[in-house]
Parts: sequence; structure tokens; C-alpha cells
Amino acid sequence: MTRRPIVLALFVALLLTGLVPATVGAETRLPLPDTMAAVGDSITQAASSAGSLGSDAPQNSWATGTSTTVNSHYLRLLALGAPISGQNHNRSVSGAKVGGLAAQMQDAATFQPDYLTVLIGGNDLCADTVAEMTSVTDFRAQFDAAMAALDTASPSTNVYVVSIPDAYQLWSLFKNNFWARFIWSSADICQSLLANPGSTQQVDVDRRAAFRQRNIDYNVQLQQECAEHARCRFDGNAAFNTPLTTGDVSGDYFHPSVQGQAKLASVSWAAGYAWDATMTVGQLTSSTSVARNSWSATVTVLVVNEGGSPVSGAGVSTTWTVGASDTCTTATDGRCSVTSDGFNKKKVSSVTLTVAGVTHAVLTYEPSLTTIAVARP
Repeated sequence: MTRRPIVLALFVALLLTGLVPATVGAETRLPLPDTMAAVGDSITQAASSAGSLGSDAPQNSWATGTSTTVNSHYLRLLALGAPISGQNHNRSVSGAKVGGLAAQMQDAATFQPDYLTVLIGGNDLCADTVAEMTSVTDFRAQFDAAMAALDTASPSTNVYVVSIPDAYQLWSLFKNNFWARFIWSSADICQSLLANPGSTQQVDVDRRAAFRQRNIDYNVQLQQECAEHARCRFDGNAAFNTPLTTGDVSGDYFHPSVQGQAKLASVSWAAGYAWDATMTVGQLTSSTSVARNSWSATVTVLVVNEGGSPVSGAGVSTTWTVGASDTCTTATDGRCSVTSDGFNKKKVSSVTLTVAGVTHAVLTYEPSLTTIAVARP
């Protein structure tokens, strides 16, 4: 078990998505990034999420991981068609405090990332005592220095700052759990919050309240500093405002499980940047069938994203030159089909199908290949 400094593994349970502010994640759409990086602490390293307690497991990271169960920001960007394959640089360091963030920023800047995630502050909260926690003034100054370092080294990077989740929930959730209390004590984990977890004495109640207030104060500083930078976005406290469940916690009773990483990925993605991701019709193919006095046409539509990957869940609207309009929804292979009514074999020698539009929850349609002519067999 890793002892302090240990990252505050407070992560997010996306059960109440209504807690995410409606104003976050909409406004300006950014071009899809070519490369991304992540900085922070053991939350972003996904420590303890792969069964080995205290060990980093960056494949499960909410930001840059490759686990399809987690569905990280990196994988979500790939799904939108971002040309980012292999450009997911996790430069976070387990045990890091905000005082070490400037060095991480300079490290990440060597990749000149278009997109950078930041989640830091847990280790500044977790100390032996409240008095030993990083002061609010120092926290702000050190975060300011980190942002300045990035602005100098990689001025075109778009930064996404995720709020420090509500650590107090760990105590609330596990204060009566024997094994959690044993591990917290024996591993000396975050004693500024988790010391004497069963105590109701006023001194312990006040200590926990002071810890939570510092958590809130840090997030205020993150928000205010981010607002001073044109290329920075704060999550609107989406992570902090989201409740924690037991399934989100790994076997060390402190770090996020794979489920916790997945929920952090989901809630932070929903509160983050909007991406200018597009889709188009990549292929139209046809077939025909014949009855005694009529024939019909079937057209299969393939919808792809910018990277050429199939898009599922796209609603395709079509019209025939003869007959009614028709719609279909693409499957996982990006394809769906529409079939015409029967045409009189003597009167109709060919028909044309036009793709009138394509809709999707995230992607924007860019018309390209829109018509196909189908001849009578």
C-alpha cells in the first residue's frame, strides 16, 4: 500500500447527471485534436484500478486510457473521428501536488497537445493534519505558475480543468466499514480527513468540515485561474457535485475502480468542450428485386465520421423520385437500408434516391455523396 503523499482518489459517480451545470459544455465548438495529453496525480494514472493495490494502471485512465470499459476522453475522441490514434500522452504522476504541476505542464508541452486535461489537488488536501494542507493562497499561486508554464511552452493547447471531487464522501461512505478503517489507519491515508473515522467528537467533526471547505476553496481557485486563460475550460464543479457509490471504489477503499474511472470519464466529458465533429455519407449501394408486374429498389447508406469509421445511431432521411420518403437508422457497422414501394415494370425504368439529411446526437452532417440512380432490372 502506498503511503502519503497519496493522491486523493475521489472520483465521480455519474448517477445524477442533472448536477452538471447546463451552461457547461456547449458554446464554442473546437476542431478535433490531433494529439492530447493529461497531467495530474494517481486519479489520472488510474492507480489501484487493475487489482494491484497502489500500482498505476494508465490503461484505465479516465483521460487517456485505452480500456473500452472506461471509455476515456481519448477513446471518445477517436469515436468522433479525431486523427489522434496513439497520441494519448499521460504525463500525470502519482503522489503529485499542485506545486509539481508546472513541471508536468512543461513535460506535456513537448508533445504540443491540442487538448490537455488537468485533475490535481487531492494530495494537497491529504496530509497528516489540516494545518499541513496546502494553503489556499499557495495553491492558487502554484496553479497560476503551472498555467503560465503551459502558456509559454504550448500556447495553442486547449486546457480542460476538472474539479477536485468531494473527498468527504469517502468518509461518509466507508466510515463504518472495518476494512476501510483498517487500511486508512495502517496505510496512513489522508489523515486530515480519515483519522478517527468513527469519532463524533466535535474536534473531529470540525476537522472534517475544515477539510471539505478546503476542497471547495481549491476548486474556486481552479475555476478563477482557468477563467483568466482564453484556452481553458473548467468543468463547473461537475466532478465535485457528483455523488460517490461503493462500486466506484477499488480494493484499497480510496482509489477509483474501473467503474469509478468510467464514471469520471463520462461526467467530465459531458461537462467539457464541444467538438466540431462531422459525418458524411461514405457509400451508397443498391440492389433490386422483381415481382410479377413490378420491381423495387433497396439502397444501403453507409455513414462515416471524419476518420472514415462507421457511425452508429445516425438517422438518415431519404426521398425517391417516384414514391414516398423513407428513413432508417444506422447500425454498429454504420449502415442502414431503405426499400422503395413497388414500381410498375412497364412505366418506371429507373429511380433516384436522394439522401435529404443525416442527424446524430453529437456529429454534424456534411453533405457529399447524396444521390444514387437505380435502374430497372
